[in-house]
Amino acid sequence: MTSIDISNISENNHDYAIHLATCQNILAYKNGSFTLNTVPKKDPFEAVDFWRNVSLAAEILLKASLLRHQIPFFKKRAHGKYGEKVIALANPWLEKTLNTLQVEYVAQINTGTVSTALRSTEEMLFEKISFDPQKAKLILEMFYIIIRTRRNRNSHFFFPNQGRIDIAEVEMLYLPLLNLLEELYHHAD
Repeated sequence: MTSIDISNISENNHDYAIHLATCQNILAYKNGSFTLNTVPKKDPFEAVDFWRNVSLAAEILLKASLLRHQIPFFKKRAHGKYGEKVIALANPWLEKTLNTLQVEYVAQINTGTVSTALRSTEEMLFEKISFDPQKAKLILEMFYIIIRTRRNRNSHFFFPNQGRIDIAEVEMLYLPLLNLLEELYHHAD
């Protein structure tokens, strides 16, 4: 059986986060920065898709940052011995983490919730790197607002009142959060 090499999983998730954030052309990404495009009219389902995608993009960018800065935030999932095996030959830290957790299969990797990723960020990442404390606090506060107002609601059910794009919310919450996360991802230790 062949194994999947996930040595570049941080970069892969960074790229996927950018894709999710920009796939509806409401946000753009250029030269390491997210910006607002002219917002096309969206039907209610497309608007909810945007909120779900941009919230998920923020979560994935946060987790990509954890991996990039070698913070072990994931756990081993029970009953996951199926599918493709996993290795990280070009990433010694990740290979060691997989071995320590006794993870042999992709299906055994549990990346947890955004809340557990935030805990790892607050308790380990911000302690490890010299990231501006005010920016760190802002990242946490913005995520908690998103969790309470959009993230879970739009991911699991459709509510018609969520079916519009609120440009002020995009500009004041999501755009700054994505740019702070982008800065965190690229932050030098």
